[in-house]
Amino acid sequence: MPFNRNYINHIFPEKKVEVEKGRLAFFSKTIGETNPIYFDEMAAHDKGHPSLLVPPTFLFSLSIEGETFTEKYGPLGMDLSKLLHGAQDFNYYCSAYAGDNLTFQAKIIDIFSKKDGALDFLIEETKVENQNGSHIATLKQTYIMREG
Repeated sequence: MPFNRNYINHIFPEKKVEVEKGRLAFFSKTIGETNPIYFDEMAAHDKGHPSLLVPPTFLFSLSIEGETFTEKYGPLGMDLSKLLHGAQDFNYYCSAYAGDNLTFQAKIIDIFSKKDGALDFLIEETKVENQNGSHIATLKQTYIMREG
């Protein structure tokens, strides 16, 4: 079953997430980050940052927090057994830090097929803003579902 094209331009409920220092430091160390501005608050201050800097891919982790793919995408026709994560793009406009309260607003911007319907694509874009309304980043992800 292909993605339900009626969901093009569908806006998901807004999500608010606090960037917690301990989780941020743990994530940074887990991905092998060696720059201490991501896990040592004194080092971040020494480099002019107000707190620990959020590493680029951490925003994607926060964007999927508190939901399952089945809950979020099930109504769209997503079959996890046929799903591929095709692409992930990040466009950054300003930095995010530990202690920030971020708002994630996701929208499906396109659904289309290729290879005579053998591959179904869903493009989702998520705008991320901080507690001051500053546009931190736009995340864009492409999901591909194989037919058959």
